[in-house]
Amino acid sequence: MTRLQKMVLKPKEQLVTRLFLSPKLKQNLTVLSYSTYDLINAMKELSLSNPFVSLREPKGEMQNLEWLRAPEGENLIDHLLMQVNLSGWHNWEKSAVKVLIYLLDKDGYLRVDLAKIAEQTEFSLEKLTRAKDLLQSLDPCGIGAADLTECLLQQVKQKADFNPVALEILLDNQLEMLADPKQWPNSKFSISELNDALASIQTLDPTPASDYVVENNTQYLFPDLIYRVTDGRLTVESYQTQIPEMVFDEKAYHELKEQSDENKYFSEQKQHYLELKNAIAERQKTIMRLGKYVGKFQRNFLTTMQRRELKPLGLKETAQALGLAPSTISRAIKDKYIQCQNKIFSLKMLFPREVTTDLSQARIEYDLQQIIKKEDARAPLSDQQLVEIFAKHDVTLSRRVIAKYRKKLNIPNSYSRKAKPTD
Repeated sequence: MTRLQKMVLKPKEQLVTRLFLSPKLKQNLTVLSYSTYDLINAMKELSLSNPFVSLREPKGEMQNLEWLRAPEGENLIDHLLMQVNLSGWHNWEKSAVKVLIYLLDKDGYLRVDLAKIAEQTEFSLEKLTRAKDLLQSLDPCGIGAADLTECLLQQVKQKADFNPVALEILLDNQLEMLADPKQWPNSKFSISELNDALASIQTLDPTPASDYVVENNTQYLFPDLIYRVTDGRLTVESYQTQIPEMVFDEKAYHELKEQSDENKYFSEQKQHYLELKNAIAERQKTIMRLGKYVGKFQRNFLTTMQRRELKPLGLKETAQALGLAPSTISRAIKDKYIQCQNKIFSLKMLFPREVTTDLSQARIEYDLQQIIKKEDARAPLSDQQLVEIFAKHDVTLSRRVIAKYRKKLNIPNSYSRKAKPTD
C-alpha cells in the first residue's frame, strides 16, 4: 500500500457537548458582575436610549445622584479609574488606589490621614502608603498630594531643568516666605533669585483637578450589604438606597404605539426595560442569598472583626451550598463591598484561601506570631521546630510554608532572633 493510499479521509464521529447561554441568562450574569457604579451607569445608558424609561432617585438618606448626569467636561474620577484599570498593578493595589481616589477633594488633594483610612478599610497603613505612591504616578501630575508643597514637588520631579532655588524653597517648606516679599530680606537668596524662583513655581499647577469635573459630596464606593451586630446577634440587609428606580412610562408607550405601525420598535423598547429590570432583581436576590450564607459562615469574624477568626471559604463550596455555579459566585463577589461595624471592605475578604483543612492563612499567621512571642529568646525555634509544633495540633505545614509566612510577617530566622549574651 502506497503512502498516498494510506492518507485517505474517513468520516469520524465525535460527541461534543457545548453549553449555550440564552440572551436572558447572559444579561443576568453580566448584571450580576456589575459593581454598583457600573450598574447605575447601565441604567443611565438605558434611560438615555429608551424614550419610555426614566430614573427616579430613591427615597433614602443617600439622594445625591448628581454624578449620574453627563458633566460638561471630563470627570476626574473616571479619568483616574480608567488609568487604574489599564495598569498592570496587583489587584489589591488597584482596589486600594480606588479607595483613595474616592476620597480626593475638589482640587485633587488627598487630605485624609492614611491611618484613619486604615482603621475604616481592609487595607493596612503600609499598603495605603504604597497605594498613595501609585495614585501620585497617575495623570494629572500632582494628584493625591496632602498639601500644596507636596503637590508642587510632584510636578517638579517631571521637570529636568527646574529652578534650583525654587526647588530648595519647596524642599525646605518655605512657600509662605516666598509668597511674602516682606520676608525676602531675611532669606539667604538674593531678590533676583527669589523673583526667578517665584516665576518658576508659578508655572506649576496648584490645583491638578482644575481641568476636570469633580462633583461635591460625590460618593462612588457604596456597600452592597450591611452586617449589623446587636447584642451579639448578626443580621444582614441589602443596601439599595444608592440605586435609582427605573420607571417605564406606560401611558406614553401605549399612546405612541397606537399611532404608529412600528410595533416591533415599541415592543423591543419595553423588552429591553423588562430584561434589565429583571436582571437587577436577580442580582439583588443572589447577592442577598450570598450575604446570608457568608454571614453565617464568617459570623465569628464579623462579630469580632479579628482577621484570625476568618475561616477558609472557597467558591466551589459556596456554590454547592447555594445550588449555584462557581462562576456565578465569582461574578456575585466581583467589585462588591460590605459594611460591618463602621468599616467598609471588599466582599472577597470573606473568602480567604485555604491553607490547611482547618485553618485560614490569617489564622496561621496569627498562631505563628503567638508561638514566636512565647519562645525562649536564648533558644529561638527553628522553622522545623515550628513545623513540629503545628503538627502536634494536626496542622500540616512544610518548612517552606513556615518560612514564607515568617518573612511576610517580618520575623527574622532563628539565628537572628537569638538574644545576644550580655557581658
